[in-house]
Amino acid sequence: MDEISRRLLFHIGPVGFCVDLNDLVEIREQVAEQVDFSRGDQQSFVAGALPFRRTMIPVVDLTDRLDLASEGLDTALVLGSREGNWALLVNRVVGFYPAAEMKDHPLPQLLQASGWRCFQQLALFDGTPFIRLDLAACYAGNPG
Repeated sequence: MDEISRRLLFHIGPVGFCVDLNDLVEIREQVAEQVDFSRGDQQSFVAGALPFRRTMIPVVDLTDRLDLASEGLDTALVLGSREGNWALLVNRVVGFYPAAEMKDHPLPQLLQASGWRCFQQLALFDGTPFIRLDLAACYAGNPG
């Protein structure tokens, strides 16, 4: 692991998550009124669309699939993928931290259920667990 690599820590509901900082394009706050939920596609797990740099990008909301409370999702993490930019709705950004300050662990058996899964591993930061997301699985929404 690169000593200068960093991760973004954030919360969806009460659960902490993290992604590699190099996957992040931008953080957009107060987006609840900007998301066009009429442009959602339940089959592809897209909740709606968000205006971003003169285009509309897909918005993913993981709360239903992870059985988390969806109140207060007013921040969007704009993330990059091979298919283009997309946004993930979150409650709160904790901050950016060096990956070297985190201790990565395999997923606990509880999180290894069959079916759709968007987790890579568990990262401990200052004794607090943050689930590392597999962004390709989050965006694709396909069972794995």
